Amino acid sequence: MHYENELFSCSSIFLLMSAYKKTYEKELFARTAFGINPGLEKISALLTALGNPHQNLAVIHVAGTNGKGSVCAMLESVLRASGFKTGLYTSPHLISFAERFRVNGKMIPAKKLEEYIKKIESVDDALHDRPATFFEISTALAFQYFSDEQVDIAIIETGMGGRWDATNVVIPLLSIITRIDLDHANYLGDNLEKVAYEKAGIIKPGRPVISVPQDESVQRVLQEKGEPILQSAELISVTKVSAPQKLKIETTSQSLPLIHLPLFGACQRENVAVAVAGLDVLGSMLEFEPAYKKGLESVEWGSRFEILQLNPPIIIDGAHNPAAAQALVQTLRELYPKYQIGFILGFLEDKDINGFFKTISSEVSTAWLVDLDEERSLDAAFLLLQAKLTGFQAVSSSPSKVLKEASVWLNQEPNRLLCITGSLYLKKLFL
Repeated sequence: MHYENELFSCSSIFLLMSAYKKTYEKELFARTAFGINPGLEKISALLTALGNPHQNLAVIHVAGTNGKGSVCAMLESVLRASGFKTGLYTSPHLISFAERFRVNGKMIPAKKLEEYIKKIESVDDALHDRPATFFEISTALAFQYFSDEQVDIAIIETGMGGRWDATNVVIPLLSIITRIDLDHANYLGDNLEKVAYEKAGIIKPGRPVISVPQDESVQRVLQEKGEPILQSAELISVTKVSAPQKLKIETTSQSLPLIHLPLFGACQRENVAVAVAGLDVLGSMLEFEPAYKKGLESVEWGSRFEILQLNPPIIIDGAHNPAAAQALVQTLRELYPKYQIGFILGFLEDKDINGFFKTISSEVSTAWLVDLDEERSLDAAFLLLQAKLTGFQAVSSSPSKVLKEASVWLNQEPNRLLCITGSLYLKKLFL
């Protein structure tokens, strides 16, 4: 967290990111043009050519619509605090592509990243079939890197779905499923049952599965896989003792010391419950005692209700669908019940903008709508039209001007805060 009146500086990361672009952007990021190709045949062929590095890994596999990144971060932090050498593969990245690949909490070095990209693309080229997509190359890179580093446990986050996700070649130690809701409807389906069917694809025979409380329709779909689904709410009790997030956590066998979780909101209390449930099961499987307090109190996961400035408050959150927007509103009101809220909003094109805007509309004092510096960004003019249809006050702006414009409003009166949300890519506003 970054307090007082100082927004954090990302200049060093920006230079790093610029250096990366010279080496891998043309070769790797151009593959985003290949789109998404459902199926595991290509990633399986690529991994076979690499010697199946994923088969050398003990994996915790995490899927869901919201919260899976936070859960992965909690799992990794506790396991590392418990003495394990960890690998963590997540997506998307905020600033640097290297963020996706971490060993013991540290990003892959730039030179090593370039070497892996060249190696895996070369192997892919030699297969003489369809080119691997951006995410398939990234996933193969993660498996190869973690195998070479001989990590003890790899925490692997699915990219979007589950069933045909490139990560789903693994046979995990256990699977964790976070909150499932509507998102990526053009790929995963337009109702909860269809989305749940895709996410449930990570469930493997004979491997433990732990889920957060789900909608009844989602729960039915998960159970159709025929494997027992352990419910985090039945295994773990999480109670907020005091603000902002001092927690009393009880498992089926012990009461943990009070924990100050650095991730805020009711959604993170749900996330910590499923993470602790997974670690409790893993502890029994591998016969170790998880270092819960040390690991959870030191967890870091940027842009998830991240407080960039304390006074007046500036918060960035990666909410990008209506369910996440609801969790964001709940957390804002839990921590800042009497504040006027100004929003900076930007989105990628496959999002339910109407649902998102309806969810936050009652909390919006004013809003600024911006284009993201991404190929799939929604146009600010379109967002402005949707805001007007929803009925809240908003103006369109540009990434280069929006912070200055919003800061004028923020500092005009006391008890105002600025919330930047709609996409993780908004972090780039601070470069």
